[in-house]
Amino acid sequence: IKEQNLSFVYEHIELPLEPILRAMEKRGVLIDRALLAQLSKTYRAQLDALAKRIFSVAGGEFNINSPKQLGEVLFDKLGLEAKKKTAGGARSTRESELEKMKDIHPVVADILSYRELQKLLSTYIDTIPTLLDEKNRLHTSFIQTGTTTGRLASQNPNLQNIPIKTDLGRAIRHAFVTQKGWSLVSFDYSQIELRIAALLSGDKGLAEI
Repeated sequence: IKEQNLSFVYEHIELPLEPILRAMEKRGVLIDRALLAQLSKTYRAQLDALAKRIFSVAGGEFNINSPKQLGEVLFDKLGLEAKKKTAGGARSTRESELEKMKDIHPVVADILSYRELQKLLSTYIDTIPTLLDEKNRLHTSFIQTGTTTGRLASQNPNLQNIPIKTDLGRAIRHAFVTQKGWSLVSFDYSQIELRIAALLSGDKGLAEI
């Protein structure tokens, strides 16, 4: 630290943050357990409906989670053309490959939806309730030196990857709540990289912008 002239960063930025992060970990975030239970019920019903539709097109039941069995249904039974093969020579059923095929046959879109629902259920909706304390709070571990950019990371569980891309995923975020009289607030830097560039360069035009 001293050799790289980082004493200021260590003593005035990193160390003072330590007790704040430990307090955040200890307090945890409040979770609406009932909302997750309702989401689980709703999503499982949708999952069952999708499975029935997929089995109907396939002409029988199979393990949708098995790449081999799914490949046999898509490429052998339905005659769809495989876009790519895996390193082992198998026809790829990865999400990125299925995305290229979803306009070819409606069952592909159903398979993608099935995978999304199953991942949301197994990773978040059905797992988070098992991690809550007696006050319905979820505790994570914050890592100060987990990224090269200096951003915080978190683990066990990772609270910084709660889905946001689809409506199904975003619904999970509504389970993160506050106690009565408190608010959740979002803060974000505006054009922070350009502001730093203006400051360091001393460029008048960039500073004015």
